[in-house]
Parts: sequence; structure tokens; C-alpha cells
Amino acid sequence: MSGLLNQGIYDAHEVAHLLAVDVERVVRWTTVDTKGNPPIAAPSVGRAFTFQELVTLALAFEVRRRGVPEVEIRRGLRTLRGLHQVEQPLAHRAILDTVSTSGSSFVALAEGDWLDIGRGGQVALKDVVALYLSPLKFDDAGVASAWQPSPFILLDPRVQAGAACVAGTRIPTATVHLLVQSESIEDIADEYGLTAEQVIAADKFEQRLNEGLGLAA
Repeated sequence: MSGLLNQGIYDAHEVAHLLAVDVERVVRWTTVDTKGNPPIAAPSVGRAFTFQELVTLALAFEVRRRGVPEVEIRRGLRTLRGLHQVEQPLAHRAILDTVSTSGSSFVALAEGDWLDIGRGGQVALKDVVALYLSPLKFDDAGVASAWQPSPFILLDPRVQAGAACVAGTRIPTATVHLLVQSESIEDIADEYGLTAEQVIAADKFEQRLNEGLGLAA
């Protein structure tokens, strides 16, 4: 298991909860489709996903939300993997800087030209809209290393297997949310060395997840 250290571990239900999608959709997107197109992000830890795979799925769902068909997202990711020789291209900052959407096209900049990587050709651009999610943090190698959906909340694969925690601590937001049901905010803050603002932020974050709003809300 040493090879999994600091990678984060999420099952399909956790991915669905964090990204505000149906678990059936997560399962479908992470397997080969009926036409033999590769998964958008296959689980690499048995049936579980690493943090980089979570990031890939999050950005792929954003591409789909912008109107790009699922099959073109699969083809586009296959093209990016071939171009850059990395398994999770959407988890790399340098690659994300070259990837966008244009209308309902999934496009990438290659040798000075915008290519429609979902359909296999060049594209006449309308407006190119970047995919980069600002809450993502990148390490010195430009690989997605953490996700900070708010100043007080952080998902870091090196901390609690990537569970959402109060930033700067190892305290899961789910733990804080559970305690709020039976204890006062002040007592929780005193017990865990937090501020009332941190406790409130953790509780609200979990409420958003439970309402189906997801990380990007």
C-alpha cells in the first residue's frame, strides 16, 4: 500500500457526493463505453480513485456541462494522453493551460493550432473558455495537489486520504458537521482548537454537499 501514500482514496459514492453527480454516472464514465471508447478516468486502486482521478472527473463533468458530448470527451482525453504521455492530463497545469471548450467542442492547442480533440480535426473558434478551476492547487511539478473550495476548507491527498478537512488541520469537515448536531459551535471550537468561523465554514460546506451542490458550488 506504500505506493498509494499521499494519493487520496475515494470510492464511487464519495466522488459522486463531492462532484454532485449520480453514482451511476460516475460508474459509467469510469468504464469502457459500448463503442469501446476508453474510460474518462478508470479507478487505479481496486474500485477506488486517487485525487488526480477525482480532478480529471471534475473537469470532465465541467466539459460535459458546457455541452460537449460524452463520447467526444472520451476521445479528447485519449488524444491528450497520447500527446502528453500522462494518464490524467487534466490534472496537469501545463496541459490545462492548452485545453478549452469552444461552443460544444472540446479543443486543445497543439503547435499553434486549436484542434477539436473530440472530433479529430481543426476547429473554427467561437469563444474559447478555459477549463481551469481556480480552487485547484498545483505542486512544483505542475500536478494538481490540493483543492480549496473555500479559504477554510481543503482537500489534500496527503491529509486524511484526501477527505475534506478544515484547512491547516487534520479535522474532517464531516466530523465537525456531525458534532454541530449535538454541541455548540463554541464548545467544538474550544475542543478542537478551531475558531468559530472555521466550525461554521466546515458545517456549511458539508450542508452544501448534502444538498447536492458539490465542491464547485
